[in-house]
Amino acid sequence: METTRSRWIPRKNWDEEKCEFLSRKWKLSPILVKLLLNRNIDEDQLDSYLNPSFDKLHDPFLMHDMEKAVNRILLSVNRREKILIYGDYDVDGITATSLLLKFMRDIKVPSYYYIPHRENEGYGLNQDAIKKAHRKGIKLIITCDCGVSSLKEVKFARSLGMEVVVTDHHQVENPIPPDFTVLNPHKPACSYPFKELAGVGVAFKLCQAIAKKINFPEEKLKSYLDLVALGTLADLVLLKDENRVLVKLGLERLPSSTTPLGLRALISTAGLSGRKIGEREAGYIIAPRLNACGRLSVARTAVKLMLTETSKEAFFLARKLDRENSRRQSMEKKMCEEAEKNLPERIKSVLVVANKNWHPGVVGLVASYIKDKYYRPTVVFSINEESARGSARSIPGFSIFEALNQCKHLLTSFGGHKMAAGVVLPTKNIKKLEEELNLIADKKLTPSDFIPSKFFDFELDPDLLTEELVENLKVLSPFGPGNPAPLFLSKNLKIISHQTINRGIKLMLTGTKEKKKFEALLFNPAFFNGSQYEKDKIFPGNKIDALYFPTLNLWQGKRSIQLEIKDLSIPE
Repeated sequence: METTRSRWIPRKNWDEEKCEFLSRKWKLSPILVKLLLNRNIDEDQLDSYLNPSFDKLHDPFLMHDMEKAVNRILLSVNRREKILIYGDYDVDGITATSLLLKFMRDIKVPSYYYIPHRENEGYGLNQDAIKKAHRKGIKLIITCDCGVSSLKEVKFARSLGMEVVVTDHHQVENPIPPDFTVLNPHKPACSYPFKELAGVGVAFKLCQAIAKKINFPEEKLKSYLDLVALGTLADLVLLKDENRVLVKLGLERLPSSTTPLGLRALISTAGLSGRKIGEREAGYIIAPRLNACGRLSVARTAVKLMLTETSKEAFFLARKLDRENSRRQSMEKKMCEEAEKNLPERIKSVLVVANKNWHPGVVGLVASYIKDKYYRPTVVFSINEESARGSARSIPGFSIFEALNQCKHLLTSFGGHKMAAGVVLPTKNIKKLEEELNLIADKKLTPSDFIPSKFFDFELDPDLLTEELVENLKVLSPFGPGNPAPLFLSKNLKIISHQTINRGIKLMLTGTKEKKKFEALLFNPAFFNGSQYEKDKIFPGNKIDALYFPTLNLWQGKRSIQLEIKDLSIPE
């Protein structure tokens, strides 16, 4: 089974005349102006994009049910009722839960928390947990990153005399009863101006609204933004509008004196002490360590880490999460290898694989791996006797949520959004689900949809790269979905030297005029353009066309431009 070559498509939302005019007007370099226009930033958005600030956040009371939610929570506070924060087991849910607990602690309101066990209880509210809460005298449950698909459970909690305030950001499947209190920008009744908040973002808007009501200090509220940034980056929501402000301001606080002691210990354990924490470090080094316990054991360990106030416990828990993450990596590698062996010889529109020995907490990572490599919507199941728990990942143009909704007669439960979903079904229905998903995909998708597209900003003469230009690119960060890192195309780069390094290749390149030399890093080269033979053609004297992101590398006190190659091809 072979992977597919990618198409290179330029983003061109500008012409030279417009670019030159705006360069003079905005007092920015033409290259930076082109990048801004490619990200659809116009003059009205320029200041907020280049200078994100707390005062540019939307009024939280614009969110439907916010007034009702705040009043109900403050009623519980005044009555001294027991409050339970009920979160999800991923990083978004963990950070949202920790955020609300820290806020409650700071306003002197005792509260408890509960996060379900991924394998034993599954996603969202469940009746057994609600019964436990009732026995403990809980009067109010506030959900984090879950609840909108648990309307039966909300109704059950209310039948026991408890009230529930749902904070969630997932797609809304079923009509929400008007007397329920649900904070979710995706609600049909919600006219909140930004729909793409992560779960931790919705939880922060709730804290922001309560803070306004009780005159809670704004500076103290800002101290939670590092948690908001971490959860938002981990959930891969669009880094536009409010999300970009929250992440930008949150990363600037990582780490600071207000960053939770446990998070600082985790940063240290991950080997990031003394380093600037950007979106890459937060999303690919810190977040997986928080996620590991929710995948393999119990997510409350991560919440406990975020809340601890002793250095000894912080480092004990941080090291525990680090070990869990190593175990997760080993398990993921083995499962990915097994999944590839289980793939059919003839590639289908939707790939479905299942195994009874796979850990349900890791199937999402395997689904992402298979989806990325073969560029097909993918569902991976862990089978447990008569039931199977799965995770789905999709490609642009195919909403896996909508597809699963059309197959819901086969499912026990499901939830998620266009690009990712979780699903539970009877094991006997896996084959039938595969058939129906492929029927849907075959009607919806065309052959071109299965060719991955890599969008680059424009072709650039590498001799134009300067340290000042690369430094200026940082104003466009943080990078992620909806705000991609600048990607340039340079053709006929000559290879001067190459050496194999851990997981990739280091190259020394020069442009056609051979005026400057650049170090370039190439990771997982066997998968570039989906062809192993490309790797065999990378040798001194040969030439390559490359898509790359330029960065500044500091080594032994010297700065130099380094190219992070994202894709390459060998010119004919």
